[in-house]
Amino acid sequence: MTSFWAKKWQIFGLTKYKSLTTDEFEDAEKAQYDDDGEERDSNRRSTWSTCSKLLVVVNVLVFCSSLALFFAGSHRQSSGLNSAYKKVSTWSPVLDDIEIPMVEKQVQGDLFPATSVEDQLLGRREPSPETDDLWLDYEIQRPFLLTREQVIQLGKDPEKTVKYPDDVFGLGPEAYMGGMDVFHVLHCFNTIRKEAFKDYYFDGEQYHMEGYGEESQPKRRHSELFWVHLRHCTDIIVQFLMCNADTTMTTMTWLETQERPWPDFSVNKKCVDFDTLVRWRDENALNISQAGLVRRPPGALETKISEEYWRVVGDETHPGDNRHHPIWD
Repeated sequence: MTSFWAKKWQIFGLTKYKSLTTDEFEDAEKAQYDDDGEERDSNRRSTWSTCSKLLVVVNVLVFCSSLALFFAGSHRQSSGLNSAYKKVSTWSPVLDDIEIPMVEKQVQGDLFPATSVEDQLLGRREPSPETDDLWLDYEIQRPFLLTREQVIQLGKDPEKTVKYPDDVFGLGPEAYMGGMDVFHVLHCFNTIRKEAFKDYYFDGEQYHMEGYGEESQPKRRHSELFWVHLRHCTDIIVQFLMCNADTTMTTMTWLETQERPWPDFSVNKKCVDFDTLVRWRDENALNISQAGLVRRPPGALETKISEEYWRVVGDETHPGDNRHHPIWD
């Protein structure tokens, strides 16, 4: 019987089940459990591996997106109007309205002026009605329109800032008066310039021309070289002010006792830390006395002096060493 059924199982390609002893059953069950555990561990490791890869991909995508947004923002900031200027200047509506190019110039620093008046810059010109007209164009404080938000951004209180009357200007109820600080600075310098040239402005030619009397004549109590030097200094300062001009806006306020708007020149600035420059100077400067003893060596390459030197100073030399007089000591 057994042989018959064994043959039948073989015919159908099937393996005949057989009864297991208790030990054999336990061994088989243990083997089956080990196989299932290994499969579960393998599946778990595969699942964690997939999740880890997904997390890495997500992190990379988030990082790349953040990086792209950062560079996009930086590009917008760096490519905006006056981006470099804004880093070293206080805010001004001018900087958001027009691109101000940075130009390279060489300061005209010669002691003697150009022979032709037309070639002389504003700060170098001698006092005259024509010179005063040029200065007046810079000195006149033109009024500008500021909004309430702009006044606040300038660090000023809109409640204390003068408004343009709407019934006169038609600019609305929140239109404030503003000005440009750089032209006020030039005005202040011109006031000092006039005092320096007081022989013309207060004692002489201008008063005479304006009807102060024939007896009012220029009192040139200094040598011509003194005036050449003074014009050189005024020109250097004017060039410096214009080169370093910023776009700071001023506002107007109602000053006690005054009926007209009063300019508020206490503006907010972004400044170089001048004390740092002074400390660097003190720490790095060489000996002044030793530097003052330096003289031109034989054969040194010379820079040609202005023809005005020969006219003003002349060709006179010291009898002892045949050297020309120093322009100043």
